Amino acid sequence: MITHGDDLLISGAWLLGIGTLAGAIGQTQQTLTGTNLGKDLVLKGNGIEAFGNALQAIGRTKMLDQENVIPETYFIFGAWLEAAGNATNVAGINMQLNGSDAEGTKTDALGSGIQGLGAAFEAFGAFLSEDSISRSLEMKGNALIAAGSFFESIGNIFILNEKNRMGEQILLLGSWAQVAGAFILIDALSFHHEPESDEHQSSQYSYANA
Repeated sequence: MITHGDDLLISGAWLLGIGTLAGAIGQTQQTLTGTNLGKDLVLKGNGIEAFGNALQAIGRTKMLDQENVIPETYFIFGAWLEAAGNATNVAGINMQLNGSDAEGTKTDALGSGIQGLGAAFEAFGAFLSEDSISRSLEMKGNALIAAGSFFESIGNIFILNEKNRMGEQILLLGSWAQVAGAFILIDALSFHHEPESDEHQSSQYSYANA
């Protein structure tokens, strides 16, 4: 049976998928046109991601298992860091849209770095967890999100150094890497509950025939 914490965790993962996809589409428009077209979509995508990360942090807190406190603590701390990073991205992009390009880009770079660090914490939490297919997928998904976020931070640094074309291309790569990571996480969390359900049904069947 899915608990309330599981429900929040899965909902957060789907919001993360939607947010990264919206951001990547917006970044693609921005990179291809060389203008701010799509920046609004990037801003909204980061806002959705921040909300999704917060839901995941709350969900994992509700599900906290005393036998796995250390890895789960990495997951929870990482999710809150990601939420903070995405919120910082929103602030930075909003500053850019309001004419403060340099300060906004610096803030955006900082936010992506914080987000990447958070995803790295989550990947490490999965590494410390019991070996399973779902945990392996969570590790890969979070590692991709971390790499994508760090790429976005690097892309913004290139832009600050007036290497706009290269910076935009790195931003594009980072945004789509996060999409891939987010959808791997959705797959991981969906897979996590299927075996549990089958095992539960199997135990019920065995009990009924005892």
